[in-house]
Amino acid sequence: MLLASSISKSYRDLIFPILVLVSVIVGICTAELLWIALPLGLLFIWLSIERVHWIYFILLAVIPFSTEMELTGGFSTDFPDEPLMWWLFLLGVLLVISRWQLVKPILKEPITWILALHFCWIFVTCLGSESFFISLKYWIAKSWYLMVFYILPFILLKNENRWKLFAWVSLAAASCTVFIIEARHSSSGFAFTEINKVVRPFYRNHVNYACLLVCIFPYLYPLIKSSKTKIDFQKARPRGFLKALLYIIALVLLIGITFAYTRAAYVSLVSIAGTYFIIRFKLVNVTSILVIIIVTSSIIYYNTNNHFLNLAPEYNQAITHTDFGNLLEATPQGKDISTMERLYRWVAGFRMIGEKYITGFGPNNFYDSYHSYTLNQFTTYVSENKERSTIHNYYLMTAVEQGIPGLMIFLTLIYFYFKTMESLWFKVRKEYKPWLLASLWSFGSILLILIFNDMVETDKVGSYFFINIAILVKINQLSKADE
Repeated sequence: MLLASSISKSYRDLIFPILVLVSVIVGICTAELLWIALPLGLLFIWLSIERVHWIYFILLAVIPFSTEMELTGGFSTDFPDEPLMWWLFLLGVLLVISRWQLVKPILKEPITWILALHFCWIFVTCLGSESFFISLKYWIAKSWYLMVFYILPFILLKNENRWKLFAWVSLAAASCTVFIIEARHSSSGFAFTEINKVVRPFYRNHVNYACLLVCIFPYLYPLIKSSKTKIDFQKARPRGFLKALLYIIALVLLIGITFAYTRAAYVSLVSIAGTYFIIRFKLVNVTSILVIIIVTSSIIYYNTNNHFLNLAPEYNQAITHTDFGNLLEATPQGKDISTMERLYRWVAGFRMIGEKYITGFGPNNFYDSYHSYTLNQFTTYVSENKERSTIHNYYLMTAVEQGIPGLMIFLTLIYFYFKTMESLWFKVRKEYKPWLLASLWSFGSILLILIFNDMVETDKVGSYFFINIAILVKINQLSKADE
C-alpha cells in the first residue's frame, strides 16, 4: 500500500511538468507565443497546488523589484508583488480551511489576538470614517497583509531550513536592486540630488530604498552564524564560499544604505545596541514605563501655554539642501525643510486627535482632512503637499485615523512582542538565538523608522514588520514543543 501510494504521488507530481514540456514543444512547432507562455502559467498552478512555499519565495524575491502602478478608477497597486499577495491570500484561506491543525498553535499566542483585535477595531473606525470606501480599502488590504505576512510565514516558514531560504531570497533580491541602482548612481558621482531619480522604478524614493535594506540586513547574521567559521578559498569549500558571499552581500547592502542618504536608516541600523541591551537585562517593563513618562511629559509641556509654538521654523530658513552634509548640519538647527514640514503636519495631527480621539477620522483619511487643522506659523514652502504624502509618523497617524484606542492596541502589540522576546531569550535553544536576534534587530529598526515615516502598510517595510513577528511566534511555539 505504501509503495502504491508513493508511486501514485510520483505520477501526480509529474503531471504538470509533462504538460509544461508538451506546451514548449507545441509552441516551438507552431511558433505561437501563447503556447510559449502557457508553461509558466501551468508551472505556477502546479506550484500553487503542490509547492505553495515556492510561490511565497517568489513573492519575497519580487518585493524589492515591485513598482507602483496607477490603475483606472483612481486605484493603484504595487506590481507584481501585490497581485501575488492577493493570490497567496486565497491560497492561505484554503490552506487554513484544509489544514486547520497547522494554524491552531498560532491561536495560543497573545500577539495573534492583539492583531485580531486591531483588525476588528480598524473596521469599527471605518464605520465612522470621513470617507468610508477609502477606509474600507485600507481594511481589506490589511486582511491580506495579516494573512500573507503573519499567518502564512508561521505555516510555511516552519523550520530553520525554510528560514535560511527566506533570508537568502530576501537578501539576494535586495542586493540585485542595489547593484542596479548604485551602478546608475555612480554616473553622477553618487550625488545626493540624484538619489530619488536612480531608485525608480523599484522604489518610490530614497527613504523606501534605505528602509527596505535596513529591514533585511539583520538576516545576514543568522546565515553567517550558521556557516563555517573559516573561509578556505583554496579548497573551494561550499560553506566557505557561501560565507564569503554573505560578506559581499553585507558590503553591497551597506553601500546601498550609505548612498541612500536617509538619516532614519542610519540611526535604525544601530538600534540593535539598545534593543539587545533591553532584552539581555530584562528591561522591557522599565523601558516601557520610561517611554510613557517621557512622551506624556513632553506632550503636557508643549501643550502648556502653547510652548509648541516655540518650535515653529523661520519660513525663509527652512530650505531644501542639495548637499547631504549641509542637511545633517541643518537638521538640529530647525532649518531642514523635510523635518520642518513633518512638524507642520504633526501639529495638525495633534489638533485632529483632540477633536476625534475615540474613532479618529478613519483609515487613510489624514490627507483629505488635515489641511483645516494646520497652523500658519509652521507652514513651509512645500506645505501644498502636491505628492499627497501623509503625516510621516506612524504612531501619530494611527491615533489620528484610528483614535486613541487604535494607538493603544498597536502599542500593546509592540509591548507583547518585546515581552515574548524577553521570556524566550533565556530558554530558547542555542541555534534559534541568531534568528531571534535578527527578528529583534529588524523589528526594532522598523519601530525607529516609524517615528519619521508611516510604512507599515507599504510592501517594502510592512511585509517585514509582520514577518518579524511571525518568526518570533514560530520560535516561541517550537520552544514550547521542546519543553
